[in-house]
Amino acid sequence: AATTLLGMVLYYMASEFWFYSHRIAVPMSSPVIVYADKHGEIVDDYRETYGWIRNNTPEDARIMAWWDYGYQINGLANRTTIADGNTWNHEHIA
Repeated sequence: AATTLLGMVLYYMASEFWFYSHRIAVPMSSPVIVYADKHGEIVDDYRETYGWIRNNTPEDARIMAWWDYGYQINGLANRTTIADGNTWNHEHIA
């Protein structure tokens, strides 16, 4: 009886995890940097800033920013970042 109950609990937990993971997968897989605010105005600050960085810094510049902007700076501004969210060890830092 205890084994059956444990099996049911584990099955329930696994199915909840699967459901939740798949429910949030699409919204989290489609990040945007240009969006409309609550008044319908287009907010384009991030993209404009990355363009400014690309056009106003040397190509070999290293950018210091909060880690979660690292990939965007690398991809859109074409600049190396000090931390990009993938710095899992001290030797991996640019």
